[in-house]
Amino acid sequence: RCPAKKCVALIHYEIDPEKCVGCTACARNCPVECISGERRKPHVIDQARCIKCGRCFQVCRFDAVLRL
Repeated sequence: RCPAKKCVALIHYEIDPEKCVGCTACARNCPVECISGERRKPHVIDQARCIKCGRCFQVCRFDAVLRL
């Protein structure tokens, strides 16, 4: 566990389905294309493929991407 949420090996990103509006901003900016979902529907991050770069967290305007 990393309380500062800076240790890449100890954090992961998830999308809150209640906040996600399906704008596709996270999916379009993901360098490894591990985010899937239809437009206007909640998206999902494939944890096995995610490189934990944080780009999805940075571009989400709806605070739907959570850094855990």
